[in-house]
This record gives sequence, C-alpha cells and structure tokens, in this order.
Amino acid sequence: MKTRPYLRSGQILIMAAITIMLMVACTKEVPGSLQQSRSTAAASDALKAGNPAEIPSPAWESLRTALQPEDQSHHQVKQEVEPPAGESNHYPIQAVLSMYEALRANDSASYFRHADIPSVRTSPAMLKVLFEEAGQREVRPERFKLFNKEGLDRESRELLSLTYGTQADVVLEELSQGDHHLWFVTAFTDGLKVVEQSTIYPGAYELGREATMEELIAIEIRHTAEDRAYLAAKAKQPVWNPVQTVSLLYQAARAEDAETFYAMSGGDEGYFSGQYARDMVEFTEWMRPFESVQHIAIESVPQEKLAGSYREEYNKSFGDAWQFIVAWDPRDEAGYQGTYWIMTPSEDGIRYVAKQTLTANLESFFR
Repeated sequence: MKTRPYLRSGQILIMAAITIMLMVACTKEVPGSLQQSRSTAAASDALKAGNPAEIPSPAWESLRTALQPEDQSHHQVKQEVEPPAGESNHYPIQAVLSMYEALRANDSASYFRHADIPSVRTSPAMLKVLFEEAGQREVRPERFKLFNKEGLDRESRELLSLTYGTQADVVLEELSQGDHHLWFVTAFTDGLKVVEQSTIYPGAYELGREATMEELIAIEIRHTAEDRAYLAAKAKQPVWNPVQTVSLLYQAARAEDAETFYAMSGGDEGYFSGQYARDMVEFTEWMRPFESVQHIAIESVPQEKLAGSYREEYNKSFGDAWQFIVAWDPRDEAGYQGTYWIMTPSEDGIRYVAKQTLTANLESFFR
C-alpha cells in the first residue's frame, strides 16, 4: 500500500506482528457464491418485471456485440443488477473487501476488476508489493467503515469530486494506535472501483493528536490529488481513460454539479467552454431515472467500426488520437439511441477532453 514518509517506524513493527495471520474473516464475510446468488436472483426479478432500463433489448445487445472491440482495456460493461435495498452504504466497503480478496488470491485480473489505482496500474513492482502485503496481514471487515464526507469542509468536498467524481466515497480501514488506511472508491459503468489509497495517523501534518478525522482526511485529499496530477504529468498519460472520464461527466450531471462537469469535460479546452451550466441540463435530465452510472452502458467504439465518412471527418477535425465513446440509452427498444462523445488527449497530455458530443439515433454511424 502507498505510504508516506511521515509514517512512524513503529507501525512497521506492529504490522509485522500480524503477518502470520490469514485473511479468513474477510473471505467469510464476502463469499463469491453469495454475491453470485444475489446477482442471479436480481437478474431473474428484472427479467420477470420486463424493465427496459435494466434489461437491454435484443437489437441493442446485438449492436453492442457487433461493436465489441478485441482490446478490452478501456471497454466497460453495463452492470444490470442494482444493489439490494438498504445495502448501498455497504457497497463501497464491499468493493475494498473484494479487492483484498483478489489480492489474497494473487489474481491480478480480479484485482483490476475491483481497483484501478494509477500508481499500481503503471508499476508491476507496486502490484507485487500489494500481493505480498495482502497475504501477510489479517483483514477484518468490522474494521472498515464508510466516512461521512458531508463532514468535510466545502473546499475539500469539491476537491474530492473534482479528483474522484461526485459519487466518490472514502472508506476508512482501522489499523492500530488510531492509524487508518483511506480507500477512495467511485462508480463506473462496470461497478464500484477502488481508485486510490493512502494512510493517516493521529498527529500527522503537524496538526497534533487532537486533530479530527475530518481535518486529517481533508489534507490527505489534497495530497492524493497532487500525487495523481504529478503522476500524470510525469508519465504524460491521463489518470482516467476516456470511458472513465465520460462516466465522471455523467456522475457530475446526475449530481447537478456544474463545476465538476465543466472541469471533467476539459474546461476552456473542451467542448463546453462558456455557458457550461446550461449545457449540462440535457445530461442531468437524461440521468434522472438512474441512481448511478452503474445503471447505464458506456463503451469505447474502435475507429474501424465507424462509417468511413465519419472517420475521415474526425481525423480532419481532431487528428488521429480521438476516441469514440458511446453512452447507450437502455430505454431505447430499437437499440441505436445514445450519446456519442469524441474524446482526445488534452494539450498537456495528462487528461482526456470532450471535443464533441451528440445525442441521436446512432445507427448511421456504423454503416
């Protein structure tokens, strides 16, 4: 896990003392068979109800199958099943526990289904450290809790949204002597993902041991935001891929957060430079029936799948690095209604920027 230089050396001894214990409690708490049975039951109920918002039409599914890219690195799949009623607060914690379970199983594919921490994604050595540490320590589900982000000051809440999305949550993992891991979790179309991790302890940042958890987390949000910006600048590679960026745009629209929507779309460099609050209304209204971006389908369509006339037009307008992202409307029985987004790397190369968007029947784009 990522730690900072200010961590006490004593913490290393404490962590070493529990390395002989296994993660039994974690695996008992969240068995894969239980998750599968819940998903199966919920999918069955959706089929019986015939809810088009939950089950895609045959035409829509057929189109998506035809457009399926061979490279799935940026492709995200629609999550059909909503969280059981009354358990939504538990799901960010479940995401962290599922990540731990994948680490304990030394399963990198499963890990990346539940987590996308940029520093780990870009460093195989860091992923190896995660596997080793997870196998050496006990993870107790009762030590995890969801932090109430409403207790943060306004500036910190805004920075949390700008960095991780308006649906981002902070999960606290209690360690020892008041130390905590912070796990940042946000929603994408393929489910919740752990997107950052850090560690805090009482007395950090020269605040004194009487500092509140809200104060400690507020400073750590700023630090992790700075770290991510630095990593992107150093690597000349965006932290969020195009599908994730569009997902965060829909998060902001759903929350009616115009500032985050504007920033995520690329600011003055993007399509919505100017009167962005008015431009967001269309997407806010579209998202109202959906509690989360987990309930819609957003995917990257390879350039070669588009009609030649459109490819020529976009190459002329945006160069050759553009990506075609589609948010499909699951309520459309014909299967072709959706919103496309043309995403390109920003001028500094550290994020993706929305250059064009249109909501329409998109059938002609694939002929």
